Amino acid sequence: MNSPARIDNLNTMMRAISVRADSILRLVVTFLVLAFPAATLYINRGDSYTLGLLALIGIWVWARDGARSWFNRDSGILCLAFALLFVVILLSYVTGYQTENGVHYLGRYLRFLFVVPTYLAFRRYTPTAKTAFTGLALGALTAGVLASLQFMHAHGPIRVSAQTDLSIIFGDLTTTMVLCTVAGFGLMAASRRNWSVALLILCLVGGVVATLLSGTRGAWISLLLLPLVLMSPMNGFLKHRYIFAIMLVLVAVFSSFYFMIRTGTQDRLMDVSKDVRNYFIALHHFDRPAGDSIGAPACVNGKRFMQAWAESGIPLLDTLDVGIVADPGIGHAAGCKADYAVRLHNKSPDKVARYLFPHLPAPSGSEQHTQLLVRGLGTLSFLGGAVEGRIDSSAYQSISLTDKKTPGQAVQVYVDVSVPPGKSVWLVPLDGYFGEYSLSIANTSLGGRFELWRSAWRLFREHPWFGVGTGAFQAKTRQMISAGVIAPFVDIYDHPHNDYLDALASRGIIGLVVLLAVFMLPAWFFIRATRKPERENHAVGLAGLLSVAGFAIFAMTDTIFLHSMMITWYVIYVALFYALLDAQADSQATPTPAS
Repeated sequence: MNSPARIDNLNTMMRAISVRADSILRLVVTFLVLAFPAATLYINRGDSYTLGLLALIGIWVWARDGARSWFNRDSGILCLAFALLFVVILLSYVTGYQTENGVHYLGRYLRFLFVVPTYLAFRRYTPTAKTAFTGLALGALTAGVLASLQFMHAHGPIRVSAQTDLSIIFGDLTTTMVLCTVAGFGLMAASRRNWSVALLILCLVGGVVATLLSGTRGAWISLLLLPLVLMSPMNGFLKHRYIFAIMLVLVAVFSSFYFMIRTGTQDRLMDVSKDVRNYFIALHHFDRPAGDSIGAPACVNGKRFMQAWAESGIPLLDTLDVGIVADPGIGHAAGCKADYAVRLHNKSPDKVARYLFPHLPAPSGSEQHTQLLVRGLGTLSFLGGAVEGRIDSSAYQSISLTDKKTPGQAVQVYVDVSVPPGKSVWLVPLDGYFGEYSLSIANTSLGGRFELWRSAWRLFREHPWFGVGTGAFQAKTRQMISAGVIAPFVDIYDHPHNDYLDALASRGIIGLVVLLAVFMLPAWFFIRATRKPERENHAVGLAGLLSVAGFAIFAMTDTIFLHSMMITWYVIYVALFYALLDAQADSQATPTPAS
């Protein structure tokens, strides 16, 4: 007789437990959204913990409610695109050239599949849009404050990376926070609290400062999206005074950092044109046959190269005059076809001056070895090594340097030239193997990228449809280095620093199409949201669009989706912005009860 009553009590208790669990999970999701930006940058594996918790919550929602009750056409297509990307990556690994790198990459790319439970977690326990923007703004402020403290305690220019371990990732993520904070500015400032605008401005300053202290030029390019958006009809609900304040912050912070020499911002911008010029000067030497033996060293003394080589050096005393001079005597030594030399003259009457010239050791060598044609009075050595060669001649002579303590590797090292007071030294580099001096001027941030892109393009042309295989880029590039068609200094990289070229080289045309879908499908969804009249829809849609556009720009200069942290960020925020917009659409579609 009491059985129905017991069942009712049990059902009531279960409903109470369910309601309590929902309340707790909603608080957890809200906390994760607030903490995720700062936790990603400053807590070791903070991104992984957040994604894992959201995935567990999403799996619980899936088991309890089913996925179909929450997904619609747009979110379903999004998850399908992310899943298809992983499938193509997996098939590329299975059918392509398999390496150990490929196995590691599959573990990272697996995170794209987490978009499904992450979206379900956000749909069932949807945080408010203001919560999402508050977390991003506070993350930008935290990054700016802590990066500034690190900078002030440093003794010289630094590139802040925090727990990301890569300044590029740090800069990309702080830039994304800035973009999203601007997108939500109108929504957050509408609270009518006097302190809200001031706090938002402070968060923007912090985010821009963190981005600049990262030294990530690719991230700086993405900030150019802000003037374009603010001056277009997409600025939506932003008042003119807010637009003026945001533009003023950007200009003021950038100007301060540009003219503050210690930050290195000016140098990194000025180096762009120099690095591009030097790479194309070095490109002339890429058709030289390869060879690991010193055998018959080739003279490298074209005027443009010599100027670039000298400018790439490092003076250790400002009393040196460095110039490129014509010297007919060179033609009688080592079969040189040109007649230019680098001349170092020490103007100091009492101090020895030193100058460091770039040099690339042989990747397969067991020791550093090089030859130069020299005349004048001075000494030569490898940087930090014992003096190996003395210069004391009015005619050119060949001097060899050997350092058996340092194994050869494809990184830049320097030849140290010492010049006594009031004396001069003339130098001509000799390429003993592919790239020793002729490519040393290209071993820069931009030069390395250009050469990696050239390698990726060659691999794509050889394997246009399915690529060489996930994780095979480095192994295949090393084969081309051995053949003498790619510069040896890029053999340390397992990716081409460009997601689009990485897709072409590793997964072919099919891989590029799927990658573009992962960018373009969310972008189109968010563009539609910005056209809606509601302030919240516009802010969330604009934040999503700027996030996707920022990542698409980051992908031009780095292989962002090779990093677990970047994949996690993209998955979480695309899922979050989709869920916010879908929840808003549901609330608008639900009829209000009649009064």
